Formats: sequence, C-alpha cells, structure tokens
Amino acid sequence: MITVVIATHDSAQSLGPCLASLVPAAVGGLVREVVIADAGSGDATLAIAEDCGARIVRADGDTGARLTAGCVDPRGDWLLILQPDAVLPETWRASIEKHLAGGPNRAAALPVYPERGWARLLGLERLQGLLISTRHYGASGGFRPGDRPLVDLARASRALRLRW
Repeated sequence: MITVVIATHDSAQSLGPCLASLVPAAVGGLVREVVIADAGSGDATLAIAEDCGARIVRADGDTGARLTAGCVDPRGDWLLILQPDAVLPETWRASIEKHLAGGPNRAAALPVYPERGWARLLGLERLQGLLISTRHYGASGGFRPGDRPLVDLARASRALRLRW
C-alpha cells in the first residue's frame, strides 16, 4: 500500500528510531517498502538502512533532488515522505488507514508535537511528513531539485492536516 521515502545525509543517529516506528505497519502489510534516498552519508546511515531491508537510492543534491530520486518507481500506491528524525506515534497506523479509506484524492500533512524543549512548552508542532497518492504525486510534477519539500509543505499543511 505505502512506499515510505526518507531523504538522508549522515542521519544515522535519528534513522534507527524512525525506521523502528514503521515496523508494526510493515509487518501488517501497510508499509510495502522503505526507500532511503541518500546523498553520500559518511556515517552508519546506509548500514542501518540495509539492515532494515530498505531500498537505497544514491542521489546527490539537496532534499528535493533526493526525494525526486527516491520517489521513482514506488511499489506502493501511496507515498509517505518522512524526515529521517520522524518517529511516528503508535496511533499513526489507524489514522493513516482511515485516511486511505477515503480514497486517493486527498493528501495529508503529518504533524508531531515535540516531547521536550520550547516547542512543547509553547504548543508548537513540527511538520513530520507528507502522505500523497502516487497518482497525485505524478500529476503534480513531484519534487524538484531546489525544493524544500517539508518546509514549503508547512505553509499549506493546515488544509492537509491529518490528526493522530
């Protein structure tokens, strides 16, 4: 059902917890594949991705260029674009399944409320990802080099908000 795409570069410290949060959905069949679009990491990022069975796509450039490469030929009908430090809450699977049942004509922004720091004290959320059907991703022209996908998406996320 879902191809998860994560753009990485020296993301070893955060990637493990991110991938671990996807495991229950992978076992249950919701996550069909995980694609790591990497810009030449010099740390253990690629080893972690390989150990988790992710498909690795090597792509130079900024986040937009890496996500463009990672979104080529997805096995799933939906793309879930995540930041490498995104750790999805336990409730994410039910929310996503409910959203998917509504059909492929809707995208969703996935927020997270930080557990510590000023953002938590102020009640600020940080955008964590984007869920979009592969059909709509293709029709939109996808990501392009120079795009700041998750930063730009934050501006439009109120219309796309998916609550846990």
